[in-house]
Amino acid sequence: MVSPANPGGALLSGATSKNLMRDAMAGAVTALVTIAYCISFSALIFQGPISGGFALGLSALLVGTAVTGLIVALTTTLAPADAGPDTPAVAVMSVLAASIAASMSVAGMGPDAIITHALLAISISTALTGLLLFGLGAMRLSVWLRFVPFPVIGGFLAASGWLLITGGVEVMAGVAPALSFDAFAAMADPAHLPQLLTGLGFAGTVLLVRHYTNSFLVLPLAFFAFLIVLDTLLLGVGLGEGSAWFLDDIGELTLWAPIAAIANETIDWRVLAQHSAEIGAVCGVTAVSMLLDVSSLEVARQKSADLDHELKTSGGANIIAAVLGGVVGNLSLNGSVLIREAGAVSRLSGLFAALVCGSVLFVGADLASLIPTPLLGGLLVYIGLIILDEALLRSPAQRSATDLTLAATIMLVIVYFGYLTGVMIGVIGASLLFAFSYSRIGVVRRHLSRANFASNVERPPAEARILREHGQQIQIFWLSGFIFFGSSNGLFEYVRRSIDSQTSSPTRFIILDFTTVPGIDTSAVLSIMKLANYCDERGAVLVFSGPNERISAMIRASGILGRGSKHKLFATRNDALEWCEDKLLTRYDTTHISEASFAEWLSDELGDEDDFKRLMSYFERLELAKGDMLFEQGDPSDSVELVASGCVAVTVAQPDGKIAKLRRMAGQTVIGEMGFYRGQPRAATILAEEPTVVYRLTRKAFLRMHKRDPEIVSSFHRLIVRVLADRLDFANREVAALL
Repeated sequence: MVSPANPGGALLSGATSKNLMRDAMAGAVTALVTIAYCISFSALIFQGPISGGFALGLSALLVGTAVTGLIVALTTTLAPADAGPDTPAVAVMSVLAASIAASMSVAGMGPDAIITHALLAISISTALTGLLLFGLGAMRLSVWLRFVPFPVIGGFLAASGWLLITGGVEVMAGVAPALSFDAFAAMADPAHLPQLLTGLGFAGTVLLVRHYTNSFLVLPLAFFAFLIVLDTLLLGVGLGEGSAWFLDDIGELTLWAPIAAIANETIDWRVLAQHSAEIGAVCGVTAVSMLLDVSSLEVARQKSADLDHELKTSGGANIIAAVLGGVVGNLSLNGSVLIREAGAVSRLSGLFAALVCGSVLFVGADLASLIPTPLLGGLLVYIGLIILDEALLRSPAQRSATDLTLAATIMLVIVYFGYLTGVMIGVIGASLLFAFSYSRIGVVRRHLSRANFASNVERPPAEARILREHGQQIQIFWLSGFIFFGSSNGLFEYVRRSIDSQTSSPTRFIILDFTTVPGIDTSAVLSIMKLANYCDERGAVLVFSGPNERISAMIRASGILGRGSKHKLFATRNDALEWCEDKLLTRYDTTHISEASFAEWLSDELGDEDDFKRLMSYFERLELAKGDMLFEQGDPSDSVELVASGCVAVTVAQPDGKIAKLRRMAGQTVIGEMGFYRGQPRAATILAEEPTVVYRLTRKAFLRMHKRDPEIVSSFHRLIVRVLADRLDFANREVAALL
């Protein structure tokens, strides 16, 4: 693959005469099919009152194909590849030309002036498309194209497919299909019915064969087979040029020169301004079509493309094409797959295809007189059916009835009211569907109470029991996702129902955890304010935890945390839950943690006061001031400590040097037992957070106790087992609640 930095490098590297021949033949086959496309496209764009512009339109299409094909072939990251006018953009250009023709005909303008304005509008569309694509690629904004909702893309493509079908029928029968008696009567007219049936027969035959084989050679082979048979039959019975089976003699192809037209002819710029929506639609449809083509070709080639590079090169190619009188073009999925299937091995194949298309401009062959209108119209109908099938039936939207309905609606709106209206309705509809679907997911990821989820504070047994028995008064709500107008009221209703359901033990504290919430909008702030007012009515405290700086600023700006407010905000969920636990405990009579209460607790655990005295004779008493270290991470585990009063923090040094606080251990708790029994180094550092009294049992004293008083050793072992069992039991209940 040639890198974007050196797109033309190694152009002929490894190219043998055999490969060169394969590339030349593949390029020729692809060029012939592309020329047939261009004739069909020109017949689609220039029909009715502007049919006289067919020759100029065909020249513009061939110029655009040659310029974009040449540049893309030399620079693409998906070689071998082909480029040229894409069918969705051509469908929009046909609408643009028809709209200009209709408005100028009403104003009494002649056919030549209408053709000039239509071609100039197409050239302006090409130039603006080039600037848009180049700008997106240069500023590396291609990723934003992927934010276009698929129903909008599907509606775009489906509308383009339908417009190609109706345009193809109009090329064959002279009238566009519509739900009216006159339209059906015109299509059934014996003067046009044979052409219509022949063209539909061609499209149906190709579809039928493609049903059994997926080769991209089916279309070119079928096209040339029908062309030979039809030309032989029609010319044999004298139905040649000038009959209803062929386009009128277009004469010699003449290049379209937009700059000369602007300089030498009178241009009504108001007409072009009135159709700026259609011109913008050409730009947008081309950008979306290119995204789809590149993405699909990545899958087909099993390689990744540089979309920004593709946009820049296609943008530059379109700017050059616009100056030279060409029509907008881009990397073509169908052409690129066809050129590979035809035997291409390098980027030279695309170069050959572009040169063949360009040479037609100077050969002077009357191609339109060789290709019957049923074949041109049938080709358009076939392409339109394929696009409809891919946009509606084979697309991801088929998996969702809602997305499929929206795509079909956008298609109908575009067909009847234009691309701009369709885009607006599509974007609004997709946004509303997203908001509705996202709001149904809900922002409450998990909801628990303190009864089965605790903070990182190990509390004395009496306090732990109170928190288990009355933990329903603390409700914790884990929130996730962006909270916006579609989900904010759902959050309020969910929390309100939870508060109302607690009838036996009213909710005192509500923790809203914003740790995994990236942002909120104004509607969410209003819902939170409404929830704060509701909590005030119920005597509950609203506690916010873990919001980022932006969310925190929005909450503070709302006044919820203003002077006199009881609601709180904490940096982490653990800090919020710890504060709520402390506040809840103040509502109940808990024994003050002291050495006396520690003695009572340990006596109860061991069985009687005598055992307490026997056990404590092997411990040494330590008094720690705030900030004193009991032991450090990595020290030998040569002791077990009992916290009598005060509080210590369990901290761990992380690889980046930061200190993480894991737990707090209050009075009447055991620390250091895991390393002591396992013979492992200290896994954490213990620091006193306030004046603390600790009793230490060293390994030497433990061995002495083991030798002198086996009975008290057994009592001590039972104490440790009960402490570990209580911790494991609560941990199991937390895990079960989190599942």
